[in-house]
Amino acid sequence: MIVVTVRSSPGPKGTRSARPPLERLIFRRQFYLQLARIALRRRWQSPRGVFVALMGGIGDLVNAFPSIEALAARHDVEMGTGGPPYRTMVEANPFVRAIYAPFVYKPARRAHRVLITRVLERFYERVVLLDGGDARWWTRGKHLTALYAEACGVAPPARGRVYLTDDHRREAAAHLDRLGVRDFVYAVQLVRGRRPFRSWPLAHYHALYALVRKRTDLPIVVDTTGSDETALPDFCLPLGQLALLPACAAVERARLFVGPDTGLTHVAGALNRPTVAIHVGFPAESCAALGDHVEVVTQREPFADPALTTPAEVVAALDRLL
Repeated sequence: MIVVTVRSSPGPKGTRSARPPLERLIFRRQFYLQLARIALRRRWQSPRGVFVALMGGIGDLVNAFPSIEALAARHDVEMGTGGPPYRTMVEANPFVRAIYAPFVYKPARRAHRVLITRVLERFYERVVLLDGGDARWWTRGKHLTALYAEACGVAPPARGRVYLTDDHRREAAAHLDRLGVRDFVYAVQLVRGRRPFRSWPLAHYHALYALVRKRTDLPIVVDTTGSDETALPDFCLPLGQLALLPACAAVERARLFVGPDTGLTHVAGALNRPTVAIHVGFPAESCAALGDHVEVVTQREPFADPALTTPAEVVAALDRLL
């Protein structure tokens, strides 16, 4: 069994799941059904290939995909992951032969990891659990991409990977045409009350948009998916409803991307777009977006008050890209 730390810990002062206790109990045991599916499907086969488990999130999958792709050069790879949108992301990966979802368990529970490994080692040559149980993963001084690569036995990549099709790109193009934009800035506004140590204040986002507006004539398209706060200045264009992979394709078309440490920021870095990452919460060296054209705005110390990272600092990073 190979186990790697993933961002399962919500940080030093994280919040407990909002699910009721019974629902939480059931949610974290969805992997039982998937183990049964695997056993039924592969019961007459000799052990072969590699099973990789990674529940999510989007940024974690983006960071893991290069290692999974390299692993697939030598082995058939099957994956267990969470439900949508994580399954959606994995389904687009042409190097994964089969997907079992929702494959949700509790990485911190050793009994879950041992059970998964003991069952699956009868059907696969290797079992790689990229969801780890180390609550202090962010103190180890290694980026998640390096940890994933080490577990898969491959060289660490320079950045993540995203897999897009022509259909995704056509849907993105049609959506942007409806918005009336061609060249644009893609911004992500994500404010979540349940994760205050990772949420940049709404007023900071709006101040940043005003500063960006002074520096470029490009329209600012703002994605507020999943945010508690969706209000925008009048001069910004709301992205509106767009599915995950077409949204990734829209990011691919952007002249500039700016956003917090969230999935699409990792997508932007992986797609080699000029990216400003507002990194609050965990140490940047452990999980910041990677890419040749990524400017990471870091906190003075991890888990400091996000409001201490100012719009002026972010726009200074933006100036280095423009």
